[in-house]
Amino acid sequence: MSPVPGYLLGFVLIGVVLSLNGPALSHLRDRMGTDDGGIASIFVGGSSGYIVGSALAGRLLDRGNGHRWWVAAMTVSWISILLVALAPSLPLLTAAFMLMGAAAGLSDVCGNTLVMWSRPNGAGSLLNALHLCFAIGALSAPLLVNRSLHYTDSVWAVAVPVAMLAVTAGTILLRHPAPHRTRLDTVAASNAGGARSVHVFLLSLFFFAYVALEGGFAGWIHTYTEQIGYGGAATATGVVTVFWFGFTVGRVAAIWMARVLSPGLMVAWSMGVAVVASVLFALFPDGGPMLWAVTFVFAMAIAPQYASMMAFAEAHLALSGKNTSALVAASGVGGLLMPWVLGQLFDAVGPESLPPVMVGMSVATALVALIGGRAVLAGQRPPATSTNVPVT
Repeated sequence: MSPVPGYLLGFVLIGVVLSLNGPALSHLRDRMGTDDGGIASIFVGGSSGYIVGSALAGRLLDRGNGHRWWVAAMTVSWISILLVALAPSLPLLTAAFMLMGAAAGLSDVCGNTLVMWSRPNGAGSLLNALHLCFAIGALSAPLLVNRSLHYTDSVWAVAVPVAMLAVTAGTILLRHPAPHRTRLDTVAASNAGGARSVHVFLLSLFFFAYVALEGGFAGWIHTYTEQIGYGGAATATGVVTVFWFGFTVGRVAAIWMARVLSPGLMVAWSMGVAVVASVLFALFPDGGPMLWAVTFVFAMAIAPQYASMMAFAEAHLALSGKNTSALVAASGVGGLLMPWVLGQLFDAVGPESLPPVMVGMSVATALVALIGGRAVLAGQRPPATSTNVPVT
C-alpha cells in the first residue's frame, strides 16, 4: 500500500484546521466580548504559529523521519481545537490558535515536501490532488462549525472528525518510510545557473501575496456578508461554502490541467481570471446573485495557484525542505498580515473596504508571479522532467 492516501487525508485535515477561524469568527468574537479588530488577533496568533512551525519543518525534514513529524503535527492539530473551544479569554484563545497554526505549518511543509520528494520525475498532478484535499477540508469547515455551534454552542465537536482523520492518516504514514530529498543533480545545476537564493526569495513573495489574497477573502467574506445586511448567519455561511466549493472545483480541474499545461501557464491564466473576478466584486458590492457568482469564480480562479507555483519551483529549483519552508513561511506571513489589516479596516471603514483591497491584492499577486517567474526562467535552465505522473 502506498503512503499517498495518508498524504491526501492529512491535507483534508489541514484544510479543516486552517479554515476554522472564518466561519467561527462571529461566534468567537461574541464569546470573547470584543470587536472585529480585537478578534482579528486570532489570525495573528494562527499565522504567527504557522510561520514558526513551517520554518522549523524544513530543518526537521532534511534530517529524515518526515512521516513521524507529520503525525505528531496532526495530533497537536485536533488537540488545539479543544483548546480553542475551552479558552476563557482572548489572549488564551490567541495562544490556542498559535498552537494550531504551528501544527498546520509543520503539516503543510511535510505534505508539500514529501510529495515532491516521492515523485522525482514531476509531482504536478499529485501536488494538485494534495491541494484538492485541502480544499475538501476547507469546504467542510463551515459546515462542521455550523453544526457544532447548532448542537453544542461551541466548536469543540469539530475536533471529533479531525481526530478521526489524524488517526487514519497517521496509521497509514507510520507504516511506510518517509521519502528523502531527490534530484541533487538538478540542485547543482540550478546553483550554477543563477542566483538561487534570489529566486527562492522572489517566489516567496508570490506565496506571501497569494495567501494574503486567499486568506483575506476567505477569512472575512462571512463577516462581510453579514455586515452589508445581505441575509443573516445562514446566508453568510452559504457564501463561505460557495467559496470553498468553487475552490474545490478549481482544484479538481487543476489535476487535469496539470497534465496538459505547464505550471507557469496555469498560474498565469488563473491570475488573470482572479483579477477580473475581483474587479467585478468591487463593481457589485451590495450582495445579491452577483456576490454568489463572483465568490465562486474568484475561488475557482485562485485555487490552482499554490500547487502550480510549488510545482514550478520544484521543476526549476529542486526544492529542499529548507527551501519549501521558506515558501510556506512566506505564505504564513501573508496569512498573518492581511486578515489582521482587514479587521482594522472593518472597524475603521466598514465592510465596504473588502472589495477594493481584494482588487489591489489580486493585481499585486499577478505582478509578483510575473516578475518571479520570469526571473527564474531567465536564470535557470529547466530540468528534464515530466509533470504527467498519474496520481496513485
